Amino acid sequence: MLTGFHSSGKIAGLETLQRRCGVRPFAEVLNELCNNPPDGRGKVTNVGLSAAVRTRGGDIGHGYISQLRLGVKDNPTCQAIVDLAGALGVHPAVFVGGRRELHPGERPGWRAGAVATLFEAVHPPDRGPWSPEEVAASISSSGQFGSISASYIRELLSSASGNPRLKHILGLADHFGADPAYFFDDDLAARVDSELTDFLALRELGVVEFVTRLAERTGDLSPQARAAAVEGFRQALEGGEGWSFPLNSRRAFPDHT
Repeated sequence: MLTGFHSSGKIAGLETLQRRCGVRPFAEVLNELCNNPPDGRGKVTNVGLSAAVRTRGGDIGHGYISQLRLGVKDNPTCQAIVDLAGALGVHPAVFVGGRRELHPGERPGWRAGAVATLFEAVHPPDRGPWSPEEVAASISSSGQFGSISASYIRELLSSASGNPRLKHILGLADHFGADPAYFFDDDLAARVDSELTDFLALRELGVVEFVTRLAERTGDLSPQARAAAVEGFRQALEGGEGWSFPLNSRRAFPDHT
């Protein structure tokens, strides 16, 4: 699901960041899966997990796995996340707050088109999409996700690269108000992309701009006018399920405070 924009205040440490975003620390999730594997086998050792990764064509040493489990290393690549999840028989989205269970035959990985979809759909209604330079500056200047360059974001956009590190995944998710699992989970993406299609249609029709302008003029409207506007939208939306896409994402709309 897409989530609302989080506060931009500086915080120290990826573990604190993950907890604030509703994502458990990587080490915590990995330890839980190793100690209580979902398939009911006994505890998985670092050596055993490394061997299981190798059988799947990956290459993660048991020493690095130990560092991940201890929290000494906390910024694995997307491929490492996918390899560890596959060796443990879980969905990689579980490491970023998403689902654990795999569908029969499912082999999830990085969703190559996810970044481009967010760039196209999620931006203020009074301007075009964010540029890679703007997104890179936003993520890098926050002090929470490490540094990312505009050129690397272009590689992700064009699918020339598909192996970002965990901090970059969380940074992109934070900028666009997205659930980090969106980058891994096809089921979640199908729901969100459908909502984004509807949202783009609403924006094309001027509905999003109208709501934004209405919010700007709230203080100038009479209680009766505000009630009439709210009631009109309530009736239009009544009966539908709640959206995963957050129309209150501060990254998606201009700040008029």
